[in-house]
Amino acid sequence: MKEHVITTEHRTATFNREHEPAMQIEPGDVVTFETGDVAYERLHSGESVEDIGLETFNLVTGPVAVNGAEPGDALVIDVLDVEIRRAWSVWMPEFGGLGKRTGETRTRQINIEGDELRISDELTVPLEPMIGCIGVAPAEGEGSTFQPAYRFGGNMDLRELSPGATIRLPVEVDGGRLSVGDLHAAMGRGEPTWVAIEAAGRARLRVGLEKDAAPPTPRVRIGTTTLCMGIADTLEEAHQSALDQAFDLLITQHGLDPFDANAYASARVGMRLGGPCCPIVMAEVPDPV
Repeated sequence: MKEHVITTEHRTATFNREHEPAMQIEPGDVVTFETGDVAYERLHSGESVEDIGLETFNLVTGPVAVNGAEPGDALVIDVLDVEIRRAWSVWMPEFGGLGKRTGETRTRQINIEGDELRISDELTVPLEPMIGCIGVAPAEGEGSTFQPAYRFGGNMDLRELSPGATIRLPVEVDGGRLSVGDLHAAMGRGEPTWVAIEAAGRARLRVGLEKDAAPPTPRVRIGTTTLCMGIADTLEEAHQSALDQAFDLLITQHGLDPFDANAYASARVGMRLGGPCCPIVMAEVPDPV
């Protein structure tokens, strides 16, 4: 196993098979992706979103090519650590869930004090670092790092993608071509305001490979629980996709009889929203005992 570092010199606003890899690694290597916050710094200095460019707010670092990765395989990515260097809170008119409640763009650099973020003299919240955007290159065309999300990843804004989590991404091109960005210092589940406590920092990941094991969409594992992700055009379709995947998981991986799988899903599977960039629903499947 080797350790690698990719700096913000290698950054892009799209997932595309034509992007030259920043480096080639072996399965099992550890890669630290450095991410920046230049867009938020410019916004704080008074520049407009239009001048900065909306796509600049979600740049990703990469891509990384994994030797031996082929279409149909899965990249298995363990989140070892997310280190936050600087954090911001942003409130913009007509953007996000509370954009209608302000008539001006307001920004504030949020101080990091140990395990807390100081929003004001009176208010702190826990520092809970996570990865907002992660994905591989699509087989055709290109994908945005802003919206929507795709079967190969993207701006999913999953509160669960924190140190200790594992995410599996379906490989669509040779090497996979993994990119990472949009770090958050803290975020409510589902990113209710469409903005987190946005951050610059470093995400340290172990990048493994499983042959012929591509999931239909990104799949997250936390402890003894699997999150099956439905990504679709409507919330109803995303809900159904996530539930179908959960049912198949209970039968194929846990060996349950279909009737038992249905009963277990009724009793134990939970449904929750992913990020707001498109309809994302996750089925939370605890391992049957």
